[in-house]
Amino acid sequence: MSMIDRRATTRTALARAVAAAFVMGVALAVASFVAAVLGTSAASTEPFVGRLVTATAVCAVVVAVILLLRRRWDRADLRGIGLTGPRSDTRGFLLGLGMVSASGAVVLGVLSLVGGVRWEGFDLTRFAVFLATNAVIALLLEAIPEEVAIRGYALTALRARYRRPVATALAIVTFLLVPPIALATESLLKLLAGAGDVSLQVAPSGEDPIVYYVMIAAFGTMLCYAREATVTATVWTCIGAHLAFLTINRIVLTSGTGVEVELPEVALLVFFVVYLSAAVIGFNWLRARADRRGGGLPNR
Repeated sequence: MSMIDRRATTRTALARAVAAAFVMGVALAVASFVAAVLGTSAASTEPFVGRLVTATAVCAVVVAVILLLRRRWDRADLRGIGLTGPRSDTRGFLLGLGMVSASGAVVLGVLSLVGGVRWEGFDLTRFAVFLATNAVIALLLEAIPEEVAIRGYALTALRARYRRPVATALAIVTFLLVPPIALATESLLKLLAGAGDVSLQVAPSGEDPIVYYVMIAAFGTMLCYAREATVTATVWTCIGAHLAFLTINRIVLTSGTGVEVELPEVALLVFFVVYLSAAVIGFNWLRARADRRGGGLPNR
């Protein structure tokens, strides 16, 4: 386990974390605004090419800015934020993807056995297309940029100043800042563009704010555990876990994926609570093993 770096002041650590949230939120908002002006978006109902352009722009901007901050502001190498090399990053990605996918599949299977899930249809071709297109968009729009920014840059900065429990809590708060920053920025852009009535939202349209932020907090907790699940603390474990989470959610909550499945409200709540908890337990066990082998987040 890494030691606390007393050279990192509280102000610097918090500033870096907030900067990461700001970069992610603003990039999402600007990309969404420009896409809307051009008549497209990253929504699943839009043509794939338009979604790809938007997602690629977000990923490119966020990753480039975070790498620049790491090099110029931190003056440190990229391994510290979890970019540890092709071999360990690939292993970490598959570990994160596998852990969350397995947790979701097992819990969904158990709920099916007790009658909590109703399966209504399966289209292999449509499912394969969904997996491929969803993976590309989810990685570029959310998984890669958010993990490099939040669990990569922000969490590393916080761990350089605080012990693990405090740094984890602050990283979760940092993650919670991204949506309001994005929504506020998008509202400001619409106002500047003379879009008419512009209202400031605290959560995306159609989302209950309390449920939305509780889910993000739970998701962020799981991803913080995933960051230190390997000795190298590769951020690609978080990216794999993030992709699996988004994929499972879309299969369970939306249509057009090739899998027609219906869960009553109670079963849906049980599903998310249990499968996220199972993933956290799994990553925690791996983190403890990595600690015993001298792993953990390095200092800057």
